[in-house]
Amino acid sequence: MPPELSVDRPQRPPIAWTPTSRRRVVAERRLAAESAQKTHDQLASTASLLEHDSAAVRLTAVRALVHLADEEPAYRQACIAALCSVLRAMPVPRPDDDRRGGEQWRAWRGDRACRHAILSVIAARLRPEATISWRGYDLDFSGVTFESGAPSPASADSQHESAGSQHESAGNQHESAGNPAGFTGPGLTGARVSFAGAEFAGGQVSFAGATFAAAEVSFAGATFAGARVSFAGATFAAGEVSFAGVTFAAGEVNFAGAEFSGAKVTLLGAEFAGGAVSFAGAEFSGGKVSFCCRFTGGAVAFLGSRFTGGAVNFLGAEFTGGQVDFLDAEFASGQVGFVGAVFAGSEVSFIGAEFGGATVSFVGAKFELGMVSFVGADFTGGEVRFPWTEFSGSEVRFSGANFDGGQMGFAQAKFSGGEVDFTSVHFSRGLVDFSGALLWSAPPSFDDWAASHTACLRLPARYMVA
Repeated sequence: MPPELSVDRPQRPPIAWTPTSRRRVVAERRLAAESAQKTHDQLASTASLLEHDSAAVRLTAVRALVHLADEEPAYRQACIAALCSVLRAMPVPRPDDDRRGGEQWRAWRGDRACRHAILSVIAARLRPEATISWRGYDLDFSGVTFESGAPSPASADSQHESAGSQHESAGNQHESAGNPAGFTGPGLTGARVSFAGAEFAGGQVSFAGATFAAAEVSFAGATFAGARVSFAGATFAAGEVSFAGVTFAAGEVNFAGAEFSGAKVTLLGAEFAGGAVSFAGAEFSGGKVSFCCRFTGGAVAFLGSRFTGGAVNFLGAEFTGGQVDFLDAEFASGQVGFVGAVFAGSEVSFIGAEFGGATVSFVGAKFELGMVSFVGADFTGGEVRFPWTEFSGSEVRFSGANFDGGQMGFAQAKFSGGEVDFTSVHFSRGLVDFSGALLWSAPPSFDDWAASHTACLRLPARYMVA
């Protein structure tokens, strides 16, 4: 049809714009807006009850928010934020009165019961089998305190019962998980708190500034695969925190500035396969931290960390890929062990580290591939031990290191391959002792003058050939 004729042809309005349809659309939009406002008001009024004096009312509010979060995904993040705010709030102090009765004890138990209910729900919904998943949402546990001193479970049960029957409707998912969710006792403090098997695949999860003080907290079998998880500034003072079997596959996990002062922290069987894990500026002053795990990819940084007490153990660790940095770390006291560790592909750096008093042991370690660098490190005290260590293929560099105290020993060590570099090393005090080496077919390289510094450097009486 010619364009000049088409403009005179009557145009039939679309069906969507008929008066009836228009009224229907307007009505639907009005109902949607009213529904959204109603939900928003419900969220606000329920969240306000989280500060109610009655523990039963607070528990009811918790369950109502959980129900709303499950039913309304658009409001899920807001509900989660409200629940996390309860955990971050100052906990009710434990009464000094040993009679276990009275208003103060009831307030304390009620506060713990609310915290327990919230963490139970969150832990259950982070698991892969969760019917409704909260994975990928922001969780802020900044400043939360995990401490000891659980009250009688019976007294807390009465708090739960008085909260009414809403527990069944709002908490079915947690009930289906049952005790495997890992919480025992009525509250956050003194309980066994478990995120075992959880998946952190997106969003942000913060434990920044949290205190772990005599609780048992488990992340066993969890997967960090894209989320940003922060333990920055957290204090591990007592109790046990388990990352056994955890997989760090992607994302960022941050322990920067954390203090390990008394807790037992274990990463038995964990795998660092990707992403970035930072212990920058962390202090290991007490307790026991075990990295009996595999480093196969990604980057793990102990940049500027301080080892001032306790025991840090890399027993049997496998370094087969990725980067592990102890750049500018300080080994002042305590024990750091790489007993039986295998270095077979990773780049491990102690560049600029200071060994001033700790005992650092590589007993039975194997340097097969990859690079381990002590370039520019300062050895001013303590002891670094390499007994029964095998150097068969890695590049191990001490060039530019400063030996001004302490001892380094290679008793029964085997130098059969790879490259061990002691060139440009400064010897002034202390002792580096190779005299007990068992095999010397691929000896370390030294400057020409090094052999004359027998006060600080001891070489084998004769070179042994394989």
